[in-house]
Amino acid sequence: MQEVVRRFRQEGRKSVTFTVYGVSMHPFLGSGRDKVVLAPPAEPRVGQVVLAEVQPQRYALHRIIKIEGDIITMRGDGNPLKMVEQFTADKLVGTAEAFIRKGKYVSTNSKLWRYYSATWQACNPARRWLLAFYRRIILKIF
Repeated sequence: MQEVVRRFRQEGRKSVTFTVYGVSMHPFLGSGRDKVVLAPPAEPRVGQVVLAEVQPQRYALHRIIKIEGDIITMRGDGNPLKMVEQFTADKLVGTAEAFIRKGKYVSTNSKLWRYYSATWQACNPARRWLLAFYRRIILKIF
């Protein structure tokens, strides 16, 4: 992730694409399979997927769920409801402008992505069971 930060800050890149690793954005982004197209930081807003430095030299790609003053709270789509991370706006590295999921380019401005985002956020109370089903059943089948 330091390389992504360096490309934005030192090289002035307009976007950086990299493969995601980890399960925090499951079931919609697969570790080692899908990619994120990251743009330089934009004004943070609830619902955005961002890359932020949550601790020194530790970065996370998650969705913003709350902004209170200078404190931004985010959570991975595949994380339990209580598993959140916080940071300040100066630690924002970039904003996801698109994902390359199973080889298909999906813009975060597309109707499909906005629908997915709204639906998944509305499922908050049931996410625990949906994720358990996904991990125990779907991943074993496919």
